[in-house]
Amino acid sequence: MRKGLFLSALLCASVIPAQAASIKLDENTFSTLDLTLRITAQKLGKARGDVKDYTDFSIRRATINMAGQVNKYVKFEFEGDFSPNTTNRGVHQANSASINDGVITLDLADEFKVRAGKYRIPFARGNLTSSRNYIIPTGIRWGAGDGTNGYKAPSWNPFAPATLSGDRDAGISFWGNIADGILQYRLGVFDGKFDHTDPNLGTKDNVAYGMRLEFNPVMLGYKADKGWGKADSYLGKQNVLNIGVAYWAQKWDDGKGSSGTAKAWTADVMWEQKFGDVVPNLQLGYIGQTSLPSNLGVANKKPKTNAYYVMGQILYDQMIGIGKPALAARYEYSEYKEFKDLTAKGKVSRTSVFLNYYIKGWNAQMSLGVDFVTPNGVLKSYNQNSGKNFTDYTIALQTIF
Repeated sequence: MRKGLFLSALLCASVIPAQAASIKLDENTFSTLDLTLRITAQKLGKARGDVKDYTDFSIRRATINMAGQVNKYVKFEFEGDFSPNTTNRGVHQANSASINDGVITLDLADEFKVRAGKYRIPFARGNLTSSRNYIIPTGIRWGAGDGTNGYKAPSWNPFAPATLSGDRDAGISFWGNIADGILQYRLGVFDGKFDHTDPNLGTKDNVAYGMRLEFNPVMLGYKADKGWGKADSYLGKQNVLNIGVAYWAQKWDDGKGSSGTAKAWTADVMWEQKFGDVVPNLQLGYIGQTSLPSNLGVANKKPKTNAYYVMGQILYDQMIGIGKPALAARYEYSEYKEFKDLTAKGKVSRTSVFLNYYIKGWNAQMSLGVDFVTPNGVLKSYNQNSGKNFTDYTIALQTIF
């Protein structure tokens, strides 16, 4: 009987408002499935004096997402990534498939949940936001690379702590929403970058610890931002005021007598509120990191980074033609202190301005914009013409189904 229900569900898969196919076996057992695609056309400016500018057409995102539950207590999430390698500007060749997220959640109560697997770490809001919900489609820290087609920046990301995979890591977290979301807590233990797998940091087994607290003033009429994942905007569907702080720490050991505990902390605010047909959005954030591995530093000093951003969007919540227009902007700044091959204080700033057009929310979106990047003092010793200011132009199309 159960097999028959499953086959019937496959044949009669329906599309729910979130634009995902749904497979339902019974009231407590179901799953959703969707495909996300983002296609870009870009004019990439000269980041170095010895390279040319580029015109690139790329698949910047191609993922398959599944989410559902076995019963009301056991839930799951999965994201398979088939995107090309987009680590550097101008690199868009095919890449092998990988797993971005693989999560099992034990949902005992809104106040207490257990999350295990590989997933977005409980740190800055940007680390918890999927790129399919970016108001600036080129994302965070755009333009950094290994110097092939851009300026050569340190591999260290000043906007995220040391993890195994960008914004994600493998581990287990305990989290929940207190008083219907007025307060959200997250406490996690992860592999981190400085476990026994990095030969440059010895073979000792060190775990990373992360925590994040959020405050949602629902008493002022705002809706609690209760989920694990975040979005840059809720496109006028709900008013949100979310305030978050987080901390991350992990011991490292280079196996040569030098060791320390890398620490990262952050604070961020996200506000969005609808006024008639206009929906303004504003976000602020700061990320600091210190006591990083000495083998990254100058003369065995322990380097550190600072980063902050200001971003926002103004959405006109009425159809003009086939969609709703919005104007988005972001300014971000980061600095590297005591890193190898840098000037005393390597700095990078970036200003982005995009016109977004939401045909069906995030499910059908077009973006047109520009990024102005100023990599002051970043790895000048790598190339005498490295660290040039450059400007990138982007057209992005996104669908989710």
